[in-house]
Amino acid sequence: MTNHRISLWGAPGSGKTTFLAALPIAMMRNKRDWALVAKDDASGVRLASLTAQLVREREFPKMTNQLEVLDYVLLGPPRVRRRGWFFRRATVTEPAHVDLSIFDLPGGAFGNSPTSDLIDDLTASHGLLFLFDPIREFQSGDSFDYFYGVLSRLAQRVMASDASSARLPHRLAVCITKFDDPRVLNTAERLNLIATDPDVSHQGPRVSSDAAEELFRSLCTVSASGNADMLLRGIRQFFRPEQVRFFATSAIGFYIDQRRQAYDSEDFQNIIPMKEGHRIRGSVQPINVLEPILWLADQPAADVK
Repeated sequence: MTNHRISLWGAPGSGKTTFLAALPIAMMRNKRDWALVAKDDASGVRLASLTAQLVREREFPKMTNQLEVLDYVLLGPPRVRRRGWFFRRATVTEPAHVDLSIFDLPGGAFGNSPTSDLIDDLTASHGLLFLFDPIREFQSGDSFDYFYGVLSRLAQRVMASDASSARLPHRLAVCITKFDDPRVLNTAERLNLIATDPDVSHQGPRVSSDAAEELFRSLCTVSASGNADMLLRGIRQFFRPEQVRFFATSAIGFYIDQRRQAYDSEDFQNIIPMKEGHRIRGSVQPINVLEPILWLADQPAADVK
């Protein structure tokens, strides 16, 4: 059993709370039999409430306005391990069991002057999950404001204990949110980044992790402030390349016709515009919500696609 702490990170409204709400749904729809079990009542009640908003009420959760520490256990399919030496070696089947603590903070906490408590939490985390909302960036252009201040303070804290390290020891999963938005999907199509995996074709397009960095780079060029190009430079400056992976994600996925159980390229939007915000149109089909969590939790590559 391994203990991992993962912190969600991103600008206000970038989708951190919605990402959490979609995580149990992603696990239940995943074919690799992963489950998320709360370790305490508060974590269980909070996640159940968020998920119910998406599934039953078809509403997006409200933005987080205070620090939430949520503790869970990731339970996965059995894995075969070999123990012992030579003729005494034995094959043991063990279930995947990962302790997972998720720190969900208000986006405003990640501004240019993050608190010492926030930096303490990030320093103690094994993995960082950075949510990049390309639609917000196009409209507001403030992702860099909630990026560099945190990283510079985090690097300062890490180097104080290990001056020999020029880069952070954390794993970083960069999640490009709202992949279901036509503007994001059209960008991926224009760049010829759409995957053709037959296992997921009925649920709509996908972008592989290997191609997601190119999508991220392209989306950064339409920043309202013109500062988003520095995000990728900052990632390369502070993290080792092998410790970074990109994902094109969507908490709600594309609209799937329930009768035909098929993706329709002419009718794929899963939201309905309302006077105030949006409502979810059909069933929630998360895209690349579980995968970055498994990667940050250091699961074998065969378990993460």
